[in-house]
Parts: sequence; C-alpha cells; structure tokens
Amino acid sequence: MINLNGEFVWWLGVVEDIQDPEKLGRARVRIHGYHSANQEDIPTSSLPWAHPIFPITSASSSGVGTTVPGFLPGTQVFGFFLDGKEPMPQQAMIMGTVPGVNAQENIKEEGLNDPYDNFPRETYLGKPDTNILAYGPPEEGTPTFNKKPVEDVPTGDGESWSEIPLYSFPSKYPFNKVYESIAGHLIEIDDSTPPDSFKQAVKSGTVKDSLGNGRIHIYHNSGSFIEIHPNGEMIIKSTSGAYKVTMGNDNMYVQGNLNITTDGNAVFKAANYIFEGGKAHFNLSDDFQVDCKNFNVNATENINAVADADAQIGGSGVANFVGGGAKIKLQGGMVELNPPG
Repeated sequence: MINLNGEFVWWLGVVEDIQDPEKLGRARVRIHGYHSANQEDIPTSSLPWAHPIFPITSASSSGVGTTVPGFLPGTQVFGFFLDGKEPMPQQAMIMGTVPGVNAQENIKEEGLNDPYDNFPRETYLGKPDTNILAYGPPEEGTPTFNKKPVEDVPTGDGESWSEIPLYSFPSKYPFNKVYESIAGHLIEIDDSTPPDSFKQAVKSGTVKDSLGNGRIHIYHNSGSFIEIHPNGEMIIKSTSGAYKVTMGNDNMYVQGNLNITTDGNAVFKAANYIFEGGKAHFNLSDDFQVDCKNFNVNATENINAVADADAQIGGSGVANFVGGGAKIKLQGGMVELNPPG
C-alpha cells in the first residue's frame, strides 16, 4: 500500500543491489542518515527496495518505454520518501543519479559501496564518473582503447586503401554525449567544436552554425562498429560475419570507384545477369572458364583472341566459320585441314 501523507522527505544514498525479484527496475539503496554504513548493523539484503521514476517520454506500461534503469551497485542516487513522516520510512522513490569523483577504491565489506566489488572501475579511480570519451581519447581499460584499423587493403587496379582509425576527430567536453553499457557497448553523439570557436559563437549568437557536422559512433564490445565522420564519411566494420537480407529491391549507387577485395572466393548467383558499362578488364593469374548452354558474342567491331600457346576451337557437332559477305582468311606457318590422327 502506498502511503501519501502530503510531505516529501529528500534523501541521498548509494545503490547496493539491483537484482529486483519483481523485475520492476527497483534497487536496494543505503540512504545517508537513515541506514547505518555498517553492513553488520543493516546488511544489504535488509535494505528496502526503492522505485525508480522514469521520464514522461517512457510509457512504463506493457513493455513500452525504457527499461531497465541504468544505475549499478555503487551508483549514488537521490530521491524522496512517500512515507516521509514515518520513523523509519520504507517507500523510497529514486529520481536520479549523482556523479562524483572516485577518490578511493571500493570497500565491499562496508556499506555505501558496491558489495559485489565491480565498481568503481580501476580506470576511473581519481577521475570523475563522466565517461572518459566525453572529454578525451580512449584510455587503457576503456572499451575502444588500442583498437587497430585495417590497413593497406589491395585493390584490383594495383592501388590500396586503409580504414580511418577510431577517434581521428578529437572530442571536446561537454559536446560529446556518451552512453556506455555495463558490458562495454557504446553510443556517442559528438557535437564537438574547438573551444575558441564556440566561445566566439556564443558571443555572436551563432552557436548552431559553429558546431559543424559532428560525429556519431555506435560500438559493440566485439569491436564491430558504425561511425559517421564530420565530413559525412561512414565506416561499417564487422569483426565476424555479416548478413544482409532485403525482401524487396536493393539499389546501390556509387559516384566514385567501387573497390571490392576478398581473401576468399567471390560467389555470385542470380536468375539472370546484366552487365552494362564501358570497358571490362579481367586480369587473372589462373584459368578462366565459362560453362553455359549457348555462348554468343556480338561485337560491333573486331574480335581478337590471342594465346601465347595453342588456341583451339572445337565442337561435338558442326563447327561453322561464316564470314558473311566478307573473306575468311586462315594464316600461319602451316595450315592443316583435317590432318590425320
């Protein structure tokens, strides 16, 4: 039963347990001034469950909306009691999280800490809880640290290309909005701009124009990612297989060159093939074989076939050489017609 007595009592506390048996996103919170910091006095399992409050942009109904809350054991949160006039209020509501600076390592045996000893992470000791990527490049211990790009991929025309490394465009605080999950998945929406340019834009009232195009980055902890650069370039990288399924038409248009390189086989299967363009050049180091029903070649000008060794044209039926109204010329060191053997 919810007790609404008409008085809010604000509190500040630390999350110690998020394994809500009812799966409502609740957390056990040790609240300053109400619960002893000594685990022997009040163990984590005896703390009351506190309900999270979601914004009105989340329906929080029938699975629609944002679930579950993002706080973790060790997160500092604030809220209020619905039953604030009670000697030991139990109906706590969580309104938000409060970042800070992790001055010391976690002591799991003590209250107001993470009892599972996962947080704060070592990378963030002595640093603010703000994600490192929001104000600088990746550091050791962050998901995208030391990720090597693919380099010197050869193309069919003898050239090569290399993947643009992650974070080639530095982020500036406070313009990079970062979301990171507990497993190390990332989303970055980066509106960074040089500080001096921004200060000038604030004075002139042209903030929006000064921010440029920014950067968007979606990263999976396997190393697969999608990144859009300030100039509109896009990188899509899968560190494992990739599957694309289109249930209708699939159209691709490239204004520049199209380079496709594979270290394995390239296999194409279709009902029919239509190729149209200018020149076609096949530069192969091994055999070229075509297996088909009828093989027809129509040239508006000449057909030239040259072999450094033997050249053979044959058929199980009749081999016809038709010159139309022109001549048929056979030329060589020796011409044999129907030779024995």
